[in-house]
Amino acid sequence: MISKLNKLGKSLRSLFLENLSNLLLYITFYVFLGPSTFSFHVWFYFHGYLITTFTVLTVVLDFFLQKKEKIKKSNRYLLYRLVLWTLFVMILGYQQVYQTTLDLSLVVYFFHHLFILYSDIPNFLYQWNLWQWIGLVIGYYLILNQEVLDLKKDWVKFLFCLLLFVSFRCASDLVSPNTIQNPNLLTSTSRPKTELQSITGTPNIVLVLLEGVPRKHLSKLKSRYIDYSKLSGSHFWIPMPHTSKSLFTWMTGESQLSNTRMQLNDSLLESSLPKLLETKYGYQTEMIYTQSIYFEGMEQFFPKIFGVVWDKSELEKKYGSLHSSFSWGMDDRVILPSIKQISEKENKPIFLFLGLSQTHSPYFVSKKNFDGQWKSPFDRYMESLLEEVEVLDSIISYLKENFSRDTIVILSADHGESFGEEGAHAHNYSLFNQETDVPFLLYFVKSGQIYIPKSGSSIHFKNTLLDLLAPNVLQEDQLKQTNFFKSNYQLDLVSKTWNSEIQKSWITNEKKYIYHSDRDLLLEMDFAEEKRREVIDPKLKQRVLDHIHAEIR
Repeated sequence: MISKLNKLGKSLRSLFLENLSNLLLYITFYVFLGPSTFSFHVWFYFHGYLITTFTVLTVVLDFFLQKKEKIKKSNRYLLYRLVLWTLFVMILGYQQVYQTTLDLSLVVYFFHHLFILYSDIPNFLYQWNLWQWIGLVIGYYLILNQEVLDLKKDWVKFLFCLLLFVSFRCASDLVSPNTIQNPNLLTSTSRPKTELQSITGTPNIVLVLLEGVPRKHLSKLKSRYIDYSKLSGSHFWIPMPHTSKSLFTWMTGESQLSNTRMQLNDSLLESSLPKLLETKYGYQTEMIYTQSIYFEGMEQFFPKIFGVVWDKSELEKKYGSLHSSFSWGMDDRVILPSIKQISEKENKPIFLFLGLSQTHSPYFVSKKNFDGQWKSPFDRYMESLLEEVEVLDSIISYLKENFSRDTIVILSADHGESFGEEGAHAHNYSLFNQETDVPFLLYFVKSGQIYIPKSGSSIHFKNTLLDLLAPNVLQEDQLKQTNFFKSNYQLDLVSKTWNSEIQKSWITNEKKYIYHSDRDLLLEMDFAEEKRREVIDPKLKQRVLDHIHAEIR
């Protein structure tokens, strides 16, 4: 018995020493996951049960594959180990790039929507830091040279690899900028009107929502009809930087922050903006959306509140030979021939919702001479945004020439987009302005007059529009809170990251608070996020958190 135990001990010791280099590499990569900080709170936040369990299982599986590789003398197991290491680095890289903890719901979400999300992988890899690529290559080197390297003899080489990895890891956050500067920001000498008492009659209303466009990027641009630099100085926030949840808020005024999906009932459907415009004001309601509504339950919502719905699947059938598609949507120039199918009915105004898609990752550009594969994601994004501005001009031109009834174009976005600001990328997991502060303006097509509120939110859009169409119908105390074109408007908005507790926010009284759950850090700042300070007063911090949690529940 003792001899058998000794043999087993020697075998385990031999196996451990043979795999020590890879074990140390896995552990090192795991330990240094997350922001470079000495906070134990942050470290434990980014090392949750799912990542820890996944790391342990990966190490065990690598041990097993290495043993099989030596017994079978097959390169197939070597290939499996390389794939396993790649998968490990990419999964840990997800937390690093998007600055959120990975949980089971996100894993299920990824595999459920893999047919769409695969197109975002190149942008995801582009956002990797140098230390992540170095770690990936070091892992390949150690796996491929397992038979050549002797840890006892070549410990200097191994330690050099680890030191190289750790050095680049720790240095990356020191040299990475937190924000993207906009040196070419246009400034407008004239200010738009910020207050609007009412809308005369029942004009056509065309709501255009851009995909993933923060106010700061659109305000760089100017078109034939609209000088978007007029948006500078205004602020308009959405409560959650995620498309389906944001579109739901625009139509209902409800944020439902505690849910990752729309929670529908008959009351919400009947009180939605399109339904109220139809039943109370006689509007014909139509929706043209260049993305698919068959995603996250949107197909159970929009067809029930709009009279007519055209999404990507319908547009491809009708115009697919003329306009290209990509994973998330279509060439948004398809909007124009679609609008031409809409005819004004006598004495019946139109409420038309146009949802665009080109500025969704991977940022579709229709120009044939655009060499997109050699451009950074941000360069592609700005090029696609320029094309969206041209689409908007073509829409306005058509409305001017073909709609006899006075028409109002309302322009905004479902959410913003991050390109490295505050360490965030894409959207969903940051509540800083680049993801939540979107453009908002009213453009009267006949007169060319522009109205831009000083501040506002999509949760108040429905009531604001209804009040403008029928002033003084809502109660005065409700008006005070919900009509952002009135001088006595008071913004009170709680927001939250999608499917994650990483950040929560409260915007009120010219102040914005952002709470970082991973660091137990509460920041107070102005609307422009230029003047920031940490809230250290325990009473104020608790009052802010109590308000946030009460709204989320």
